[in-house]
Amino acid sequence: MSVVYITNLHPDHDYQAATEFGALVPVTSGNYPVFQTQRMLEEIAEALRISSADDFLLMSGSSVVASLCIAVWLAMHEQVNLLVFERKHGRQRYVVRTVARSEILINVELARERQEVADGKADA
Repeated sequence: MSVVYITNLHPDHDYQAATEFGALVPVTSGNYPVFQTQRMLEEIAEALRISSADDFLLMSGSSVVASLCIAVWLAMHEQVNLLVFERKHGRQRYVVRTVARSEILINVELARERQEVADGKADA
């Protein structure tokens, strides 16, 4: 069975809808010292060390923590299966959005190429 890693567990949030994807495991919890990035990276890497590419990462809490979780995840795996909360027509659920490291690299290169073309036009 898959595991759902919660980027920052908060006691006031109901994560019950995410249990359909697997067992819930917090990466961090509560108020987190976001200015201590080295410590955060160490703790996130430690928490995600046994994750697999088939597991899920649920975005919750601090955007800094979530961003570092995604970065660590993509350093460990070829893709990340994000669980994104959706509230639609009175229904609450999580939907999966998969992002592959290769897609990120392709899009970065395309953006660089477009910038080079734009810079060349500006020089002409």
